[in-house]
Amino acid sequence: MTEHFLELTPYSPIRTGDLKPRGDYLDTRSYIPGSVLRGALAEWLKAKGETAKIAPLAQSMRFGNFFPAPVGGIYALPFPMTALECKRNGGFRNVPREEYRKAGHGIRDSLFITLAYAELESLGARFPVPMLLRCTTRNGKSELCGGRMERVGGFYIHRREGWEKVSVSQGVQTKVALSRHRRAAEEGMLYRVVAVRPRGVFVGRIWTEEEEAIHTLKEAVEKVGVGALTTRGFGQARLREIDAVLPSIQERLRDFNRVLREVWQELAELARATGSDVPAEPSGTYFSVDLLSPAVLRTTQGLSTLKLELYLGGKLLEPVFWATQPAFVGGFSTAWGLPKPTALGAAQGSVYVFRVEGNEEALLPELEELETRGVGESTDGGWGEILVCHPFHREVKPV
Repeated sequence: MTEHFLELTPYSPIRTGDLKPRGDYLDTRSYIPGSVLRGALAEWLKAKGETAKIAPLAQSMRFGNFFPAPVGGIYALPFPMTALECKRNGGFRNVPREEYRKAGHGIRDSLFITLAYAELESLGARFPVPMLLRCTTRNGKSELCGGRMERVGGFYIHRREGWEKVSVSQGVQTKVALSRHRRAAEEGMLYRVVAVRPRGVFVGRIWTEEEEAIHTLKEAVEKVGVGALTTRGFGQARLREIDAVLPSIQERLRDFNRVLREVWQELAELARATGSDVPAEPSGTYFSVDLLSPAVLRTTQGLSTLKLELYLGGKLLEPVFWATQPAFVGGFSTAWGLPKPTALGAAQGSVYVFRVEGNEEALLPELEELETRGVGESTDGGWGEILVCHPFHREVKPV
């Protein structure tokens, strides 16, 4: 399948559904799941009387998720779970000039130091002190901040001018419930709808070999809308193809192992100072699989799990390191008018690191195929979308 980057520009609030904390409170996600676009496509074909085309067309496409960006043409990404910021003064240090007042003490990635520390310990290394990450930004000329580092959530973009956190603006509307019997307002029955305001754009990926499928999807978005409550003015949007790019898997894999070697060498030197006999460099090739959306994972026995296992080169690979947490995976099918099955999933931002013998070049075809198909179940609707060697992992120092 060929990868296409698409940009969705909303003209009215968008609600994509999320867990309901209360029966009268309808929350929304901060991004647009791929299943929402697939549902819009199915609704459009159904409205045109082309129901027979729904299954073949949906099966010929794979829908990625669309993440919020403040301006067009930029592909925003979720932070990996290993990204950390200072609790006292969080935020990027190198921000665009116009955002200078919002500069914080920097955001860094902890994956390499944690991975190298754990791998060296498994090889018998003993360190003089336990690993503890603190903010190293200096307040003034000499005083170290020393603040505790905590996890960063949400999305970010990296432009030539600097780094920027991305967030969406949400609004709340109060509506009157309708009686199913009288088809009129139900006395004393109100509910609140949370939706994303139409500011900025959403950029995501679609995989397909049929150019006509992209044209049909554009029609569906403009005619039907996206998300819930489209018959009440929500979800009006326009879709267009753009030329956004990601670093190639070859470049990401090379940088991942280069930075890991640098961090490994520093820790190995520290361990050898205490008498530990450890290798100066890691052996084999390491790569990470980062979840851009929740993933429904199963063991070989079919049980739910948060641990990702891969089959590469005819071998079963288990992660040597992972950072994850559980998430609720479910939804509602607008095409069939029925709720989707719910499941336990690994949360967006989860990170899994694998190690294989051999060089990097031999891995590339399999990693490219893995990134195209995703991991876990229901990948055609956006679940289990991944990046191999997330670009943010290179940022081991505050940025």
